Formats: sequence, structure tokens, C-alpha cells
Amino acid sequence: METEPRFSAEEQDFSLQEQEAALQRKLIWPNIAILALALIAGLSLLFGPWLDVRVQIDEPLVQEVLESADLGSDEEIARFVLKDVQTEVRISATPSALVRAGLAADRSGLRDLVNYALRDVTEAVEKIGKQVLPAAITLAVAESVTLPEGITYEDLDTTVFLETIELLDEQKPDEAKASFLEAVDTFARESLQTEIDDETRASIEEIYDEAIGLMTADGEFSFARLPDAARVLLQKYGDGAQLPLPQARAADASAAEADDVTSLLSILEDPGRYVDDLDDETAALLKAGCLVAGFAMYVLAALWLLLAVFAFVHIFTRNKRVAMWYVKIFGLLPFLLFVVVPMLALAVLPALFAQMPAIASAFLGMTVIAAVCYVALWLVSVFWCHPIKKRIEPLIDQQKYAARAARASR
Repeated sequence: METEPRFSAEEQDFSLQEQEAALQRKLIWPNIAILALALIAGLSLLFGPWLDVRVQIDEPLVQEVLESADLGSDEEIARFVLKDVQTEVRISATPSALVRAGLAADRSGLRDLVNYALRDVTEAVEKIGKQVLPAAITLAVAESVTLPEGITYEDLDTTVFLETIELLDEQKPDEAKASFLEAVDTFARESLQTEIDDETRASIEEIYDEAIGLMTADGEFSFARLPDAARVLLQKYGDGAQLPLPQARAADASAAEADDVTSLLSILEDPGRYVDDLDDETAALLKAGCLVAGFAMYVLAALWLLLAVFAFVHIFTRNKRVAMWYVKIFGLLPFLLFVVVPMLALAVLPALFAQMPAIASAFLGMTVIAAVCYVALWLVSVFWCHPIKKRIEPLIDQQKYAARAARASR
């Protein structure tokens, strides 16, 4: 009679353990899902770009910039020249690039970081130069003669100079010039209903040669140098006309003097060159900031990888429940800092600052992938893990009660 209660309590404890073990086994697949999500998020944050911004430069943005710019009578010219602008600029940064910039003994790390972050800017500037050059050539030729009455800039045909642009792009300057001179006659005859005399033709040829010379360095022509050339030529021939192009040269610089001036376009061709102009204190501060930001990124990425380790280990342990609170608290932070906050800033700033245009941009990068994994992790936790854990918890409490009862009956 005395052994029956003790046997009953032990039997009940064993039964409870079997039930718990069965429920624990049901957590294996959720743990595998957690492992996969944590690895995807952690590795993408560890090796991929956190900041990946794509800024669209198109006609609506150009129109807003022109509306905010004080161009006066030159606004019509600017609208004509920039009407075909359509490109995208990408800016990106990775944790490793930030850490390397912070740990470098000299400024080479900062220089590499800037060049990496702005690596697409030079290409974008060149695309814009190629897109606006037909209109710029058309304008230069049209300004050499008197426009017929009733004809506006919008009526001018820019397509006659497309062959010249393509030949310049193919680095064929002699063929391009021949094509240009032929196109000038066609343009004057068809768009301006006039014939260009020899003196005007020679003047147009001289301006063309000077423009191409300004856009050629070391024997290589580049559309990216168009803003530089436009500044010099407008100053020399444009009677004070303005275009909303980067102020690449001093206003009184001649074409010869301009070669010795560090222009904005030369910086865009080698963005890291900007770092060389920083004073030592600013450079040191930037390096420290890069180091702190890079390590903070690594810590946030490591939280996901830590969860992956725990999920993997708990697949093989008796207790297969995985704590996820640290990822649930901090896992969305990269997405908030590098996507949500910048998007809100771009949405709010134009309303606060009337002169700031509304910028169409896309914020991508690995933080978006981590955010998707974060949402999926919550879904796995709430709808898969939590119901099983809720059934395990009372079984554990009952086991403790049964074990105490068994010890008391001995």
C-alpha cells in the first residue's frame, strides 16, 4: 500500500515527460525556419550594403530645380537644354567599408569609402552630359543666327546632331566634326529656314572646337566634362547667360586658366579626391564616426547570427525553445535608420524648405531583406512557436509538482 502513491507519481512524471518531449520535437521545424531567417538576415547585413539609395534624376525633378532657381530670362534656355535628362544616381555603403575607413592609418580608407559610395555618380554625370549635349549644340548654333519670327526653342530639332554625339561617344573626333558641320547646314536649312554664311559657319566651328577641347583630356572625350565646358563657353560667348549646372570654374577664368582649377567635375571623376582637401581634425572625426558606425552595424548583424547559433544548437538539445527577445527588440533598427528615417526626411523636408525639390528615390539595401526576415520571424514566433510553447509550459509545471509529490511519498 505504501509503494502505490510513489509509483503513481513516478508514472505520472514519466508520462508528462513523454508529452513534453513530443511537443519539443514539434519545435524542430520552427527552429530550422528561425535558423534560415537568422542566417539570411545576419549574412546579408554582414556583407551587403546597408545604405543603397537610388535617386531618380528626370524631367519633374529638373523642372522643380528650375522653378526654385533664379534664372530670369535664361529659364527658357535651361528648360530646353535639360529637357531630355533621365538617369539614376546610386549611393551605397557597407559596414566593412566603414570599418576599413576608420581603421586605416592614413586617409586612404576614407578615400576608398567615398569612391565606393559615389561610384555611380561619374557615370550618371556622363549620361546627363550625353543627354543634354544635342540640345546644347542646337542652342549654340541657333544663337549664332537670328531665330525666324514665331519659332521658339521648343520648335528646334535636336535630332540632327545625334550622329555627332554617337561618334563622340565612340571616340571618333574627326568623323564627329565632319558630321557636325554637315548637321549644321541641315539644321539651319530645315529648322531655321536659312543658309549659314561662311563667317557664321567659321564662328560655329571655332566654338565647337573649343567645346570639344574643353571636354577632352589626355586624348579622351568625356560627356561628364560638359558642365565645365558650358561654364567657360557661356562666360566667353553667352553674354552673361546662366544654366543651372555645377559651378565648376571661377566666373572670370579663361579656358586656359580653367585647366589649373580643381572643378566639381574633376572631383566627381574621382570623388575620393574630396578627402584630400579636409583638414586633419575633420578627417580624424570622420574616421572615428565611420569606425563607430561600422562596428555598430556589425553588432546588429551579430545579433541575428547569434540567434542562428542558438536555433541550431536547440535543434539537438532536450529544450528546443529559443529566446528571440534581443532580435525582436533591435532587429528592425537597421531598416528604421537606413530606410524609414531617410524616406520620412525626404517627404517632410520639401514642405519645411520651399526651395528643396521633391526627390524621387528608392531606398533598398540589405536592411530591407533583414526587415522581411524580421516580420517573418515574428510570424513564426507568434503563430508557430508560441502555441507549442504554451502547451509545454503547463507540462513543465506539472512535472515539477509530480516530482515533488514523488519525493514526498518516499
